[in-house]
Amino acid sequence: MNSKERVLTAIEHEEPDKIPLDIWLAPEVADKFAEMLNIDQSKDKFALLRALGNDMLWASIGASEKFSTIYKEDKKIGDNLYLDDWGIKWKIQSHDYGVYGEFVEHPLADLKNYDNYKWPDPLVVEKEILNDFDNLIKIYGKEYAILPNLTCTVWEGSWYLRGLENLLVDLYKNKDLAIEIFDHMMNYHLVIAKELTRMGVDIMWIGDDVANENGPYMDPKMYREMLKPCHAHIIQEVKKINKNIKIAYHSDGKIEWLLDDLIDIGVDIVNPLQPDANNVSEVKKKYGKKLTFWGNVDTRNIMSRGSCIDVVEEVKKVIKTLSPGGGFILCSNHVVQSTPKAVDNTIAYYWTANKFRNYPLSF
Repeated sequence: MNSKERVLTAIEHEEPDKIPLDIWLAPEVADKFAEMLNIDQSKDKFALLRALGNDMLWASIGASEKFSTIYKEDKKIGDNLYLDDWGIKWKIQSHDYGVYGEFVEHPLADLKNYDNYKWPDPLVVEKEILNDFDNLIKIYGKEYAILPNLTCTVWEGSWYLRGLENLLVDLYKNKDLAIEIFDHMMNYHLVIAKELTRMGVDIMWIGDDVANENGPYMDPKMYREMLKPCHAHIIQEVKKINKNIKIAYHSDGKIEWLLDDLIDIGVDIVNPLQPDANNVSEVKKKYGKKLTFWGNVDTRNIMSRGSCIDVVEEVKKVIKTLSPGGGFILCSNHVVQSTPKAVDNTIAYYWTANKFRNYPLSF
């Protein structure tokens, strides 16, 4: 099997030759591996992923891509101040081993700005990345599973504009405004999703962090009234273009309460099933025939702070729990952050994956 066949077979709840493989690396960690492997990522953005043996090729587009604003010199507007296409201001927050983007200003935090806010045109803002996907499909579409990361699709993209506390209050005190912003965000990503579906991506990856580690950010009834219809509409519209496209949904946190809703709107793949917030084995037993799980290898403690032996045992545990019968894509739970142990632990991750991911399982 090639990588694409492997991924699509797993999503159909069959056991392919090997468990499909993926990982998310912070830029600093990825750069170290590119240097070690003598890979020039400026010529091919996906060269490292292919060299590592990943079966899926993906890139962020839409609201989730705006976190990369801090890496773009043309977006710099001052000393450690960057402005993205949405009017959101960012700064670089540094730690001992790397950097990340942090919000400075939300353009709709003050509602005095709302009537004059100019909603961006997705076909203009995302033109370059859309072209990248078109080329990616033409070059690698027969060999790899191709998917765009359109997460932060409705809820998160909205609070990036409004501010999280403000939007949480709006849910109860300014409901019509919240729904209006959700509709704008949904329509922005829908335009992109339709374009990508016509190009021929294999998986449409949407989602929002609608939960934290303790449970949902809002009453589930409110989610079902205000957000679920937005996610459902995007799925329905892309399936009108390609009825066979697969749908992935991302939410961190405790999401067992959400799974029936995701099945109801046509989601095929859930990412990442955060291991320290959900009963993973019970979820596999209950939903393993209906949902494919993508992720689950702990990044907070194991990949970031654990020993190589810890990584080996974690990967083996995840494989043993989630891979029987297919319906599983092995991946880190989230981004492997730049820490003193990140490189060694990523090597341990790949060593373990490649030793134990063959079907039938050998341990």
